[in-house]
Amino acid sequence: MWLTNPILSCAVNPEKQYTMKKLGVKGLKVLKVLHLLFIMMWAMGVAAMAIISSIEPTSGDGLYIMLHIIRLIDDTLVIPGAMAAVITAIVYGIYTNWGFFKYRWITVKWIISILLIILGTFYFSPKLDKCINIVELHREEALNNPEVIKNLKISLFGAYVQSSILIFLIVISVFKPWKKKKSKINI
Repeated sequence: MWLTNPILSCAVNPEKQYTMKKLGVKGLKVLKVLHLLFIMMWAMGVAAMAIISSIEPTSGDGLYIMLHIIRLIDDTLVIPGAMAAVITAIVYGIYTNWGFFKYRWITVKWIISILLIILGTFYFSPKLDKCINIVELHREEALNNPEVIKNLKISLFGAYVQSSILIFLIVISVFKPWKKKKSKINI
């Protein structure tokens, strides 16, 4: 007896192992384009944040505008780009032969991508929000606030490091440097 699972888009035969349907040529091309667009959103957003963070504002209003532009880039490019890149990567893992951990370079990409997202969400984003709050309350005095100065330096360094890491992930996606993982044979 065959059962159809609409969620997994696969047929289940109790006597045989089931396999997921794979994307066709057109589907794979569409997925690739979407994945690349989302990666570009993420990477270019982080690069833009790094460039803008390197500006040294001369007034509280300038600092206020700079921080709000960085927040806008984070909210409209970086966060949606990163989340959509993860979603398309999951689709790649399920509906293509690439899998999730079949190749070392894919495993490295997963680990680094998740770490970047966690770091951005729970470390850098709160620092940005804290700076915005201080600047909203103290405008001109915020230029000399030690916490703002420290957070801006950390954010600048973090944006350049994250940009470099995202470029590294793009490079390993193109060159696929590590061979396929060896499968373990059970005896």
